[in-house]
Amino acid sequence: MSDDTRNDVPAGEAAAERPEDARRNRTIRFSDSEWEQVRHAAVLHDMPPTEFVRERSLALARDPESSVSDALAPLLAPLIERMFRYTWFLATEKRDAMVREGREEEVEALVAEARVLHDKLRRGVPDRA
Repeated sequence: MSDDTRNDVPAGEAAAERPEDARRNRTIRFSDSEWEQVRHAAVLHDMPPTEFVRERSLALARDPESSVSDALAPLLAPLIERMFRYTWFLATEKRDAMVREGREEEVEALVAEARVLHDKLRRGVPDRA
């Protein structure tokens, strides 16, 4: 890691209160595929990639009890929500088709199973399917 004496505070952002807290450039290496993952995550949070790396790194450094999965949860939430919406749409279409075909009992069995799984998720019980 190399240090630089230049202040790394972007224009328009307040400078650090104490000179020893001034931001300085640091060197960190990413592979192209790793940097692409960082860029994608930063876009999801409407942040520049460098700010995203700094904020996530500091959040983990400040809270030693947190885990990488805790840090990733906010990143995954929008993807999970989008997947849920797509799944809901497709499931609704399939349910309607099954009802039209006279397969209401099968639909009810699937709904009951889904409710059991939902309850397990809420209680944090792993599914042993």
